[in-house]
Amino acid sequence: MREGLFVISRGIGQVMFQNNAFSGILMLSGILYSSWQLALLAIIGNIISTATAWICSYSREDIKNGLYGFNGTLVGIAIGVFIEITWLSMLLLLITSALSTWITYLFSLQHRLSGYTAPFILSVWILLDISFIIIIHHTSWGRAIL
Repeated sequence: MREGLFVISRGIGQVMFQNNAFSGILMLSGILYSSWQLALLAIIGNIISTATAWICSYSREDIKNGLYGFNGTLVGIAIGVFIEITWLSMLLLLITSALSTWITYLFSLQHRLSGYTAPFILSVWILLDISFIIIIHHTSWGRAIL
């Protein structure tokens, strides 16, 4: 349990390239000060992306250092910023956080280009495209265009 908290905190710290649990706690405190909802979504995204890496048997050292959790942290914040919080957005959080982990792994397979936040950016672009399609198909304005 204690190690899991350190992994989650390191994942939040990695958002600013800090492989340090205390830095992650400070960053989470700043997010919490701004919005408890964004802080909660950041933690959920981190847990989902870290769990996805663990289930997929990715590098235990990379998981321990928070390298899979930080993109999920950013995905959680993006969900809270761009999408109204509903059961559908929570499902999209789960899918997008897992997707960011898989993209992170794909970047780790090659050594020419570092992934950094590219997995977060790519997965959120996909999320926003899907959300736009859902909105278009579920509104009268969208049906009129199509």
